[in-house]
Amino acid sequence: MRIGLLPMAAKPYHAGHHALVTTAARENDKVMLYVSTSDRKRKGELPIRGSDMQKIWSGQIEPILPGNVTPVYGGSPVQKVYDVLIDANEKALEGHLDNVYTVYSDPTDTARNYSPAAIQKYFPEAYAAGAVKFAAEENPGAFTRGVGTPDVSGTAVREFIKCGNFDEFAKSMPSEMDAKAAYDTLCPLKAEAYLRAYISAIIKG
Repeated sequence: MRIGLLPMAAKPYHAGHHALVTTAARENDKVMLYVSTSDRKRKGELPIRGSDMQKIWSGQIEPILPGNVTPVYGGSPVQKVYDVLIDANEKALEGHLDNVYTVYSDPTDTARNYSPAAIQKYFPEAYAAGAVKFAAEENPGAFTRGVGTPDVSGTAVREFIKCGNFDEFAKSMPSEMDAKAAYDTLCPLKAEAYLRAYISAIIKG
């Protein structure tokens, strides 16, 4: 069986994430989508609450996921992928390699989270046997933002929310999602955001 593994913080989930998910679903029999539910707080950035994202996942994202994708919530998404690959390595040592696992993330995240040293430490036999693959290694361009996937960044999307820019936020979302519902859930000061948008529209004429 071909199994895709996707770890993501997704705060918020956007069109770039969705492109990875749909690609993984198309290329595998089964996809495990590991999602962080912790709060995201960074100095100078809009905080994204995990509880708000869980509402969006259940109400907006799960309904548009391909049928062979299973979301798994909580914990460290990357660690959960490692747990699966370490287990695969134990099976490789026992001579029971039934599945091929492919990890999906962009080339930068792949290089950062799955270094050659980490591969050799945690799942060398499974990797050497071809039971563990990395999509961004096999086809970097297909998983590079702005090249093979939509040119959308989480940082930009958070700024759209913070500055009350719903139109740009909506453009960053998967077309199947209710962008307004997601925006309203994440916008911390809706009245202020709408006022800014209104003033901006007046200025533009």
